[in-house]
Amino acid sequence: MRYYTLAVISILLFAASVSAQKKIIINGQVKGVEENTKFFLMKQDGNVGIGVSKDSVINGRFRIEYTPEEEGTEQYALMASGTGFPSMSLKIWAKAGTTVTVEGNDKLIYTWKVKSNIPEQKEWAYFINANKKDWTEYQQLSTQRSALIDQYRDDKTSKDERKTLKKRMDAIDSLSNIVDYKIQKNNLAFLQKGNITPVRLEVLTSIANGIKWNGTEEFRPAVQKMYSSLGADLKNSPDGQKISLVLNPPKVIKVGQPMYDTLLKDMAGKSYRLADFKGKYILLDFWSFGCGPCHASVPEMKEIHEKLKDRLAIVGLSSDTRKIWEKATEAFKMTWYNLTDGNEDRGIYAQYGVDGIPNYVLIDPEGTVKASWTGYGEGSLKEKITTYTGFTFSDEPQK
Repeated sequence: MRYYTLAVISILLFAASVSAQKKIIINGQVKGVEENTKFFLMKQDGNVGIGVSKDSVINGRFRIEYTPEEEGTEQYALMASGTGFPSMSLKIWAKAGTTVTVEGNDKLIYTWKVKSNIPEQKEWAYFINANKKDWTEYQQLSTQRSALIDQYRDDKTSKDERKTLKKRMDAIDSLSNIVDYKIQKNNLAFLQKGNITPVRLEVLTSIANGIKWNGTEEFRPAVQKMYSSLGADLKNSPDGQKISLVLNPPKVIKVGQPMYDTLLKDMAGKSYRLADFKGKYILLDFWSFGCGPCHASVPEMKEIHEKLKDRLAIVGLSSDTRKIWEKATEAFKMTWYNLTDGNEDRGIYAQYGVDGIPNYVLIDPEGTVKASWTGYGEGSLKEKITTYTGFTFSDEPQK
């Protein structure tokens, strides 16, 4: 009987050991952070971060455990709730069986120290530490801006106060751009000293985005040279494709021009083209599961589809990975066309110049782009459709 008991204990201990080996464990040691501050571990899947685990600070410590669904190293983001944190997160690379230690002495989470045996983490730390002073300033500016945004959105803030706050935010943005330029310039020099790896490609993508958004054209020749030296695997990766779009931007379809068309598929794999819907107005809805306003627009979109389906074809175009798209489809229960070209935000999105979501493009029955706009507010879709088509909304479905 005693032998049997010991055997059971041994089996239980072995099972516990195997279970621990499958987990990612993040031990946090933080100072300058209030007790009970919540930390969230987000898994990056395409353009969407999905919360997978969380914990709160107790006596300056937190512990997050997560059992990954996939094998191999994946990228995560550690985020914190509460005031005083920048609108940024800590990048963490981990895989099953990894124990990570996170150390922070303030709320500037983006530059907190991460200890692990993952090569990608050490490679990323090089770029963070090389720009530590500038990243600290950048986060401080981000924190200041977040505080101003909270004031701006307060219902008690007057119109004149909002004007003043807007000027202060613009000033902070200008300073942030200066700091960001210094960081990107430094990183560009660092990148030219070694071979491009997936982590270094992520850094290069950030520099390329600066060309697009901040007009840092002086970086273009070096970015072009490094991009040209990439192997096919990196060129065809999401980051590689994003850099290619910056270096070789497509001709964006504008209002008054014929619509851009391409092969699209639904969740079951059935093929469509926008030309299939000619003869009706077509509303393209560019969306993502990680977009709050996209969630908010669903009830109104359902109502519009129900009342105008004989005269208006709504085509939702997801920018998410297949896995996230499936989750969104289940959650939204869309009754209109729910399609993708499989290129996330790098295919049809780029052709229509979509830089922010939700984005909407209205196409007339002949296939000409009639209108394009970004953003959603309650009632805005019906208002736009009425303005550009003359369709009205009544209690009864229209025929």
